[in-house]
Amino acid sequence: MGKTVRDHLVDTLEELGQDQFKKFKTKLNAFPVREGYGNIPRGRLEKADALDVCDKLISFYREEYAVEVTVEVLTDINERELAVLDFTKTGHHSETNILQQMV
Repeated sequence: MGKTVRDHLVDTLEELGQDQFKKFKTKLNAFPVREGYGNIPRGRLEKADALDVCDKLISFYREEYAVEVTVEVLTDINERELAVLDFTKTGHHSETNILQQMV
């Protein structure tokens, strides 16, 4: 059985060191999301581990947009290589120009 988008997101978040994961959660809370979406409340992210954050990303943004948000936040915290890896592993090759923006 192949890995799901959720599995890949968890793997990606688990690759971050403790400090980078903290930066990721801080940026995620303030990320300018699309119209019709809201930010994940800070209190829900404070003590969340990678699995919890992944669940919240999918719950708040659904899989496709959760991948996009994750990639953009990773890029914002200077984790471009991890962002590209996440983007390609989740199969979102035809998304917007995110990959071009990262290079």
